[in-house]
Amino acid sequence: MSLFPAYLFSLIGLTLFSRMIGDAYYILFYHQMPWPEGEGGYRWLSLIYDFKLDFFLDFSAENLGNIFLFLPFGILYPLFRPGSTWQRTFALGVLTSLVIENIQPLMDRSFDINDIVLNTIGVAVSTVVFFSLRRFLGRKDDKN
Repeated sequence: MSLFPAYLFSLIGLTLFSRMIGDAYYILFYHQMPWPEGEGGYRWLSLIYDFKLDFFLDFSAENLGNIFLFLPFGILYPLFRPGSTWQRTFALGVLTSLVIENIQPLMDRSFDINDIVLNTIGVAVSTVVFFSLRRFLGRKDDKN
C-alpha cells in the first residue's frame, strides 16, 4: 500500500515547499520570474511564531483547509500499518503536524498554533470514523 507514503510526501511538499512549487509552476508556464526584477527570492530562517488561538474568531477557508489536510491521515495510516491502534494513529498524526509546523519557520513560513489545533481536529475526526467503522464492520462479520 503506497498511498500513505505518497500522501505523506505530498503533505510535506505542500506545507513546506508550497511557495517554491508555485514559483516553479509560474516559471515553467509563463517563462518569467514570479516577482519583479530586483525583488523576490526566499528568506530562510524567518522564525515567525504565532501562539494566539484565534481560529474560532474568524473561521476561514484556510482553517477548513488545515482540517481537510489531515483528514486522510487517520484513514491511510491504519491501512498502511494494519496492526496500528487508534491511539498510535492519533499520536502519530499530531506528531506529524507538530514536526511540520516546527520546520516551517526554517522554510520562510510561519509557525501557527492554530494550524496544529486544526490539523489535530482533522486527524481526530478521521481516526474516530475509521476505527468506528472498522469495529462496526468487524462485529457484523463475526455474527455471520
